[in-house]
Order: sequence, then structure tokens, then C-alpha cells
Amino acid sequence: MTYLINQLEADLGIKLVVRGTTGTILTEVGSIFAKRTERCLEKIGEAVESLLADGTSARRRQALVSRMNGTQYRAVLALWHEGDSLAASRLLDVSQQSLLRPVRELEKLFASKLVRPLGGRVIFTDAGHEFARHLVLAGQEIASALEEIGRGAAGQRNLRIGALVLSPRLILAEALDEALRFAPRQTVEIVEGSYEELVVRLRNGSIDVIFGALRAPPPFDDLIEAPLQKDPYIVVCRRGHPLALSKRIKAKDLSEYDFIFPTEGLRREVLDALVQRWKLSPPSQVYSNWLPTVVAMVRSSDRLAVLSRWHIESDESADLQALDGLPVPHEPRYVGLTSRASWLPTPFQKHFMDVLAQVVRTRAA
Repeated sequence: MTYLINQLEADLGIKLVVRGTTGTILTEVGSIFAKRTERCLEKIGEAVESLLADGTSARRRQALVSRMNGTQYRAVLALWHEGDSLAASRLLDVSQQSLLRPVRELEKLFASKLVRPLGGRVIFTDAGHEFARHLVLAGQEIASALEEIGRGAAGQRNLRIGALVLSPRLILAEALDEALRFAPRQTVEIVEGSYEELVVRLRNGSIDVIFGALRAPPPFDDLIEAPLQKDPYIVVCRRGHPLALSKRIKAKDLSEYDFIFPTEGLRREVLDALVQRWKLSPPSQVYSNWLPTVVAMVRSSDRLAVLSRWHIESDESADLQALDGLPVPHEPRYVGLTSRASWLPTPFQKHFMDVLAQVVRTRAA
């Protein structure tokens, strides 16, 4: 143990323990590294557990974990990141046979099929995909440990946010500006996409949080949601629209105007339900989930759309107006953060979430 710890300290260029006549204790950074290492090992255990039959003892699981080695781990990660054995072997500069040898060793160790052939290449089975996903999350614990002790890899993103289509961008930008103000060495990556796309990336560990409308509850048990502010859907039109000038609007008045329909997702479900509930038969010439197109077409025509209130009020959509006289009937909708239940934020990530909550409270007030 002493030799291995000395080697690790040399690799990191930092003291993890203090040795004295009364024993050896962890330094402050050593405690941080130890906590993350423990979480890493837990996730490796979860990876192994995903392959084992129910009822396998903890002792048996731990014995299997201890038999895994770094070569096997690197092969699985390369296959995960590249998607198939041909690309992964190029990444590691080895033959496909050399890449797959440690993966076959794992298949034998766990008595489980991890990969399958596909057109001259090899890809993960469903079981292999889930196994690799847990290993990726395990590796991220070490990456977080290195960041927290000031030894993070160059170019590493310290916070990766998935932003949903109707998430209030100005609120996110304001929170990021404030969080980064006194953290010049921190870097943030923002990825936009649909909920379905971002949930996959969140569970795979390629993003840390999703900002936007919550699903309440999330679709997977390993995700949790933190609501920030209620954000209902509203019918919007351009300023100067005939309906905007009307003192009393009835639901049937909407039938005279074309709605821009989302192609899929919650807004589409809400709009479909609205049309059915209000017995509308609006013409529908345009279908789009791309928000800039929706906003542009509402601004330049008499078309209507269903958007979120915060998008109108928070993102400087000065040319759009909400038809407040006709509230859209739907389940309560909240904007917030979705994350993995097992996620442990770094200090910077936690600071960003605190700042975001404060910005939301200020805006709401």
C-alpha cells in the first residue's frame, strides 16, 4: 500500500497522506481524492452488478471487481467512445483482435455477452452498453477528483449543461456570467437538444445537468429533478395581431388563425389537447420544433404558437405577446434542473446551481 500511494502521489505531484510516528492520515486533498475514489469503485461495482444474476452476494461481486484490470477498462471505454471496434482500435493504435481480447476476458469473467459482430466490426450488446455506461460514470469520478485537487486535464469541461428548447436562455446566461466571474479557469459547455436526446447524454455522463422543463417525474429512476420556477404554456402572437387588440377573446376566435405545430414533444401534446378541448380546427401549414423559426414566423405573420411564459418574459421576445385571456389548460409545468441521482457536484458545479437558483428567485420577484 505504501508503495502504491507513493506512486500515486508522484503521478499527481501532490501529497495525499501525512506520515508520522502515530500513523498515517489523509491530507485535505487526500480526503477529496479518497471520497471520489470510493465513489468510482462503487460505480464499477454497479457496472459488474448489471451483469450478474439477482441474489449474487456482495462478496462475489467484490471478488469480480478486483479481478478487472486497466487494459480491460481502457478497451471498454475506447469501444464506448468510438462506437465500434474498428474506430476504437484506431484510437488505441492496436488491431481489432488486440482491442477485443480484454473484452473477451471480461465476457468469460462475468459469463455475459458484452459485444456482437456487425458488418465486419463489433459493437456492444445491450448488456455491454449498460456495463460500459457505468464504467464511464466511474471514470468521471476520478476526473472530478483531479479537478477538485487542481490537477484537472487540459481542455476538460468543468460543467456541461444540456439546454432544452424552451429553457429561458437569458436566465441561464446571467447565472453563468455570475458563476464564472470569479472562476476564470473554469470552462462550461452548453449543448442544446430535445429532452429525449439530452436524457440519453445525461445518463451516459456526457453532460452533467439538463436545464429546462421538468417531466415530474423523470422517465428513469436514476434521475432526479430540482424545480426552480413555475413556467406555464401560453398562446402567443405578434404585437399588433388582431387578437392582441381584442378586449375579449374566446377560444373559438383562434380557429381563424394558423397554429405553428411542434413536430413532437410536450408542446405538441399540449397543443393537440388544446385543439381538442376547445373544439378548434385551425389550418396547420407549418410544423417545426426549431424555436428560431417558430418565433420568426409568429413575428412576421398572424400565425399563433404555444410557447412558455418565461420564454416570452425572460428572453427579450419584445415582438411577441401572450394571449393572457385564454390560459392554456395543462399539467403544472416547472423549469428546473435534471441530474443523475448519484451525481456529486464539484464545488464549481454546486456554486453554479446556487447562483442559478438565486437568479431565478430575483427574476420571479
